[in-house]
Amino acid sequence: MIDVHCHILPGIDDGSKSFEDSLYMLRKAEKAGVTDIILTPHYISGTKYNADNVTKWKLLMELREKAKQAGIAVRLYLGNEIYIDQELPEMLSAYENAQVMPANPHAASGKIYELSTLNSGKYVLVELPVGTEDKSAYSTLFSLVQRGFIPVIAHPERYIYAQNNPRYFDDFIRMGCVLQGDYLALIGKYGKRAEKTLRKMLVDGKIFCLASDIHKTTDEYMLDMTEKKLVHILKDARKAEELLVDNPRKIILSMV
Repeated sequence: MIDVHCHILPGIDDGSKSFEDSLYMLRKAEKAGVTDIILTPHYISGTKYNADNVTKWKLLMELREKAKQAGIAVRLYLGNEIYIDQELPEMLSAYENAQVMPANPHAASGKIYELSTLNSGKYVLVELPVGTEDKSAYSTLFSLVQRGFIPVIAHPERYIYAQNNPRYFDDFIRMGCVLQGDYLALIGKYGKRAEKTLRKMLVDGKIFCLASDIHKTTDEYMLDMTEKKLVHILKDARKAEELLVDNPRKIILSMV
């Protein structure tokens, strides 16, 4: 599996609290069969969850080195789970135009940017409000698409308005967004309604990829159980691999 959404980068959001926690979670991931992970700490403008890219890259490099020393072979990349914000298109355009690269998370001007696309590519992981629909979300994400980005809407099965309306994201998909489901919803982690909604979205072919959204050392990947359930739902082992490996690889490589 390639995991494009998790909270394993230590000490900057509600996920891992320390490098020790992160290494423990990475060992679990590797044992479960995960080969690549994009670390996606929360970015929420105006809150404490807004670590800049210099901070995140330093943590990533240190975690990579500690994982190497511990004999963990999982490849690590950087991103963010960005909470929807009307300023997001302008913020990301500035980030892209500055040509912020992994080795140099500054713009040439010395400005430090706070948010990151997935592996510095065109895919952008975006979180929406869980309970109340954001009426400006469509126009905000459309502006991202117009700028050449591909919005990846995180865990659509968990949004109440999508549970109430299975076709809620149809226009978003037609516009150019893709949907990333949390596969642990399939085994009941987020309740029956989220499980039912994700199953429906999978059967209807609306989900682009699945990810763990792991936060804690007590979280389990449970990939064997999930893969069996996924194949049972889709009646197609190849489609399951597409959701867990092929499409996540496209995100890492910034491929359409």
